[in-house]
Amino acid sequence: MGIIDTEHIKNLYSQKYANEYEAKFLTSPIAASDTKHEIELIRKLLHPGSRWLDVACGTGFYLSQFPECRREGLDLSPAMLDLARQANPGVFFHEASYLVDRQEWAGAWDLISCMWYAYGLVGSMDELEKLIGNLAQWTSTTGVCFVPIADPRLITGFPLNYVQPNPWPGQITIDGIIWSYSEENGAQVHRHQLAPCVDWMKKAFAKYFTNVRLDTYPPVGPQGACRLAILASGKRS
Repeated sequence: MGIIDTEHIKNLYSQKYANEYEAKFLTSPIAASDTKHEIELIRKLLHPGSRWLDVACGTGFYLSQFPECRREGLDLSPAMLDLARQANPGVFFHEASYLVDRQEWAGAWDLISCMWYAYGLVGSMDELEKLIGNLAQWTSTTGVCFVPIADPRLITGFPLNYVQPNPWPGQITIDGIIWSYSEENGAQVHRHQLAPCVDWMKKAFAKYFTNVRLDTYPPVGPQGACRLAILASGKRS
């Protein structure tokens, strides 16, 4: 069983990286369409009086789009949180791991989000199950959990099926892949990230929610590939 590498994450998401993050991954031409879609989706999920927790909130960009909302953020990176506080005056931010069990948050949030592919930074599938359990625990009985998916099929460009043909008794599943992302000629490396298959993610959330559906983003690029996100509601008792 792996353990989330907190020091690696803090070093990776440095002040320099934090300063460049939004321009690279949220507002650049390749990302702007996805970001717009996510903002509009969050707008539909928020209601008067909603309490929203953005897990792995980064620079607080998404939180800053809804200044009228009761909201908080959680992240491991001090550099990211510095920018999040600047963008969201008066909002409370927690510098901590999303794997920490917080009983005081049980059922406290009407919207839980975990944007981009932050869940992939865990050290093992067991840790990912722990994270999903935390997200579910923190969601209110009438709340929604929103998690964009790092789809292995988009990462690999291969139609990877969750259940595989097998001549032996039992069933073989491809639970996910491990992948790395190198930037700036190797100066920044997001190493050994987990990307579970979409069906695995749906099953993991279905343990805690009666309604688990997929949201499809607008197609991007010449191949028309579409990202997906989990929308989980109907929290089980």
